Amino acid sequence: MAEVVLIYPYVHREAPGRKLWLFPPLGQGFIAAYLRARGHSVRFLDCTFRGTDWAIEQAVAEKPLVVGIYCMVTMHADALILARSLRERLGRDVLLVAGGPMPSGKPQAFLPPFDLVMGGEGELLWDELICRLKAGRPYEELAGLRRLDGAGALTGTAKAPLIPKAVLTQLPMPARDLFDHEHYRDYWLKTFGYAQTPVFTARGCPYGCEYCDQPIFGATYREHSIDQVLTDIEAALSAGYTHIWFSDDIFMLNWQRALKICEEILQRGLKFKWDCLGRVDVQRKVFERMAEAGCERIFFGVESGSPRVLRQMGKRFSPEDVYAAIQAANSVGIKAAAFFQVGYPGERTEDILATLRFIPTLPLDYLSFTVTYPLPGTQLFDRVVSEGRLSPTEQSDWQRAGHNVLTYRADHSQFKLRSAIYAARSRFLAEKHLGGLGRAIGPAITRVAGLAIARMR
Repeated sequence: MAEVVLIYPYVHREAPGRKLWLFPPLGQGFIAAYLRARGHSVRFLDCTFRGTDWAIEQAVAEKPLVVGIYCMVTMHADALILARSLRERLGRDVLLVAGGPMPSGKPQAFLPPFDLVMGGEGELLWDELICRLKAGRPYEELAGLRRLDGAGALTGTAKAPLIPKAVLTQLPMPARDLFDHEHYRDYWLKTFGYAQTPVFTARGCPYGCEYCDQPIFGATYREHSIDQVLTDIEAALSAGYTHIWFSDDIFMLNWQRALKICEEILQRGLKFKWDCLGRVDVQRKVFERMAEAGCERIFFGVESGSPRVLRQMGKRFSPEDVYAAIQAANSVGIKAAAFFQVGYPGERTEDILATLRFIPTLPLDYLSFTVTYPLPGTQLFDRVVSEGRLSPTEQSDWQRAGHNVLTYRADHSQFKLRSAIYAARSRFLAEKHLGGLGRAIGPAITRVAGLAIARMR
């Protein structure tokens, strides 16, 4: 029986018309690998394809000392279901711990039914917690643990200290043998025609975009060693995957290191395709080497075509920088994808129209365009609350909203913002799939949509 059970509560529910990227959770894989290296027994339960009922039965059968449940905002309801069911089945014999982005940023949403919330990076804190539990020593005051005191008030420290880089480069990479590779491979092959899985090469991002959630790493950047990275790539490929998704916030942040990773991929003769997130301020020679090493697509967080909105978001580039970077990537055979959002607080109609006119100038292979979502724990979330755009009641329920549904009081109606999204997507798809006809009707789509949007509230 396992001393520690780690549960990933996401349950895949079919979304008509949407192809979701489903990945095993690397964070819990890192924790499991470190705990096993330290001599603790671990069971990992992934609800993605098996559901929460299965995970509950499996966890109860293990009779663990502690259960750790990861949570992002979209998983909150399932995480609470798991915690309440396990408390009912196992009573007070088990310690229930919530961790991950949402618990780190909003611990009060988990106490109770969880006993503890773990904030920040988990490897070292998990080891110390288990050691103290097994020895019968107090653990409540460990840095990074939050709980409710006898009066029901939140107590403890918000985050565990960040793992020093010298220690980080000695940690084992994720315990991939615990992942449900068969289901993930089958899903990807059925949905996309190839099998992709994630790899981390570095942790964190030093930039401070207002809308970005950084509850675990904060505005820091620390790298795994290149040997760690290549060892993990080889482990992922040996599990039957043909594509890698580099999950770093910005893969090319340290472009010299990105070049070294590409060189090592080539020297080892590894043949696979890969995608990553990137910024626009990268030299062409980096793109060239990335293409040689198998890079197929770079996802750029562009977000807006309005310089004024980009400045408000905390971006450090211009639309001209975006255009130049995407052209450079395309010139060496790398496809470009871009994320955009509309409905940012303070965004004007002319800013929306600037984005609609900007998108068609970019040679994109993929376009993601959504309404703005203020995530708990971000500067943007704090701002919309302080401006009276989001009430305390709404703060607790907003994650239940559907796709492209406004979760706060924006400057424009949901209908207007959705109209902008549909117009951009319609032109993008027409020009991508209809060839000359699409390019002929594309400008008319933007022009007519722009006239209509300018009249909407």
